Amino acid sequence: MRVSTNQFYDNSIRAITSQQSALLQVSQQLSAQRKLLSPSDDPVAAGREVALDATLKANEQMLKNQADAKGLLEGTENYLVEAGGTLQLALTRVVQAGGGGLNEENRQSILADLKELRDQLMSVANTQDENGNYIFAGYKRDSQPFVRNASGVVYQGDAGVRQSQIGPNRVIDVSFSGNYLFGDIPTGRNGLDVGAGSGNTGSATLTASTVTDCQAWSAAAAYGPYTIEFGADGAYTVSDKDGAEVGTGTLGEDGQAIDIAGVQIGISGRPAEGDTLSFGPSRSQSVFDTLDQAIAALSQPASATESVSRANALYEVNLNLNSAMNRLLEARSSIGSRLTEIEAATTAGETRGDQITGEISRVVGSDLETMTELTGELAKRTYTVQAAQQTYTQIARMSIFNFL
Repeated sequence: MRVSTNQFYDNSIRAITSQQSALLQVSQQLSAQRKLLSPSDDPVAAGREVALDATLKANEQMLKNQADAKGLLEGTENYLVEAGGTLQLALTRVVQAGGGGLNEENRQSILADLKELRDQLMSVANTQDENGNYIFAGYKRDSQPFVRNASGVVYQGDAGVRQSQIGPNRVIDVSFSGNYLFGDIPTGRNGLDVGAGSGNTGSATLTASTVTDCQAWSAAAAYGPYTIEFGADGAYTVSDKDGAEVGTGTLGEDGQAIDIAGVQIGISGRPAEGDTLSFGPSRSQSVFDTLDQAIAALSQPASATESVSRANALYEVNLNLNSAMNRLLEARSSIGSRLTEIEAATTAGETRGDQITGEISRVVGSDLETMTELTGELAKRTYTVQAAQQTYTQIARMSIFNFL
């Protein structure tokens, strides 16, 4: 078949253009650091990339949530440590006040310290974050949670607890209600609350209160609070909340333990006729009311009767402050567990992110192996284009007149 000059030029240019187009494709792939430049190159791979990218973004959001949750919990723990330290100092001063040998100067000093510690604790409970939101107000973050009025300190927040999603199917609490931490604190110890009558005139003071039989107390608690009323010569009767008599007994010369309904109450001193003690299941009382109780006890003027009343009040305060400290320790323990879970989720999330990123690189062809192949392809295409151009130039110069 005879090939015309026009056909030769057209075919040669078409071949060179094709080679240059392939070279440009490889150059663009290397420049973009990925083999897949458009969905039309590989629709299946393009669809897979979209799905993987969505999964990666969701994983990145979980990692951000985890970091935010960790920051919130660690910040909260710092405030709980501060509150616990304040309560520990208050408890130390209460123990000193109840230790006996307290002169007027000592009493006034402890009284001043307790007032300052109460205000310091309230400042912690009303802590605001960097945005001016109250940390322990529940969902009502724009309202001061603890406010003092004529009846004492009241909680104005709510029971809301903020949460954060740290995994596809895992949500954790990242805050605490102020009422849980500082307001709704069980009185007494181990579910048992004890107290002495405010009108007592004898020398009987509380020294111990223990649940000795959990099963018996569990059955009897519903009928409390119980009242122990003393008669002449240390005789006493025990009545339930409806006034029904459930037990009697007589104290020794200088007090002793009273055992009733699975509970043992230790007293020292001698009660006067008509004095009373009470015991029952724990109530709820704010730590601020407990500190106010201690302050009121230490504000009483010095006298024999007031000394006994103060000792009994401080015994209750001691138990209630320990209960408040246990609540803070309980919250800190919960924070520790949550932080451990977040750290585990973060480690798993980072590993998952690396795996997804690696899979995306493989799908779009941006992995090292593909880039190495494309580098070789670029060299080959460059050589092919150059060879085609040189061949075209040499053949184009040929003429029959060169042989005449």
